[in-house]
Amino acid sequence: MISIDFSGAEFPIEEEKIAPFLEAFKQTDQGFFEVLDEDISELEKFVAEQKPLERTVVLGIGGSALGAKMLRDGLGGHNLAVLDTIDPVAVGSIKDLEKTRFIVISKSGTTLETKKLLDHFWDKVPHENFIVISERESALWTWAEKNAVPTVPMPVNIGGRFSVLTTVGILPALFAGINMKAVIEGAKKMRMQFYSPSAKGNLPFTLASAIVQSGKTRLVHFPYVALLRKTGDWWTQLIAESTGKQGKGFTPLSAIGPTDQHSLLQLLAEGPDEFFTIFVKDNSHRNTDLGKIANTELDATAQSLTELGRPNCTIEMKTLTEGSLGELIALWMGTVVFMAEFLEINAFDQPGVDRGKAIAKGLTE
Repeated sequence: MISIDFSGAEFPIEEEKIAPFLEAFKQTDQGFFEVLDEDISELEKFVAEQKPLERTVVLGIGGSALGAKMLRDGLGGHNLAVLDTIDPVAVGSIKDLEKTRFIVISKSGTTLETKKLLDHFWDKVPHENFIVISERESALWTWAEKNAVPTVPMPVNIGGRFSVLTTVGILPALFAGINMKAVIEGAKKMRMQFYSPSAKGNLPFTLASAIVQSGKTRLVHFPYVALLRKTGDWWTQLIAESTGKQGKGFTPLSAIGPTDQHSLLQLLAEGPDEFFTIFVKDNSHRNTDLGKIANTELDATAQSLTELGRPNCTIEMKTLTEGSLGELIALWMGTVVFMAEFLEINAFDQPGVDRGKAIAKGLTE
């Protein structure tokens, strides 16, 4: 079970806001917590029925890719690559194409980079090696049906950055041998807290409240757990796209400890007083000599920031498992919901991103 040490960030908790914030969230018709109740047995069966291949490559970008990376790196998934770039060198690094499964992921079915990656590999790879994940009736879905490519639906009412615990993240993770039922069970535990009307039992609200009440505009995600490095990439998109609206928002900065003690800590300690730092600790590390040192360094860094009046908190997990990673994912999804309510913005759109996509599409047509 995840807990948070807020001793470095003791700010007023406006508990009376939980109920109206939750009511506002219910009106948005966002399904990323509801989807946790869906049975994934059919997906497991689908994976078991596929032709055995040496590895799986995800073709997607943004929310269609970052969740799979996080699950793979955090939980030791095997033989799963994520191609979320059209850089020719990276694309050219994908070898042994006949032995590779390609999962093409695009919510809209029109994502420029994903379309170009599909075009690149389609004539080079046996067509039976492809799977498509998209919204039903999207352009990509229609293409897949026309070309007899297996399709897996993506929920309509869940945005890409909130989709890691849907088919978007689940299917690649299952091919990588990850126990996604355990991840989802962990997320359900945090979902219960999200809906709690009491601040004492609602970590997402308490974390959002501490961040907003601090008045800081730059957030640092600072796990002292090497396997959580890619969590920072997913978290960066979640924070930036969910809160950056109407001249408001938080600038995310992803770090990893203890490495970034030797690069970022001076800035966090004595640079502009704009940062709120969120450490992540795996308490099972104290069972090894090296892990004990890493956790001691985390504690010392947090204490040094606290003494300087620089707000921080520490997310603590008993140990990094499928369940605790699921809790961490749900913690942050719930936290950005409350952060957006505090800021009086819509956490679920991204007009700035959409405008850039529209311009890029026009320039490439």
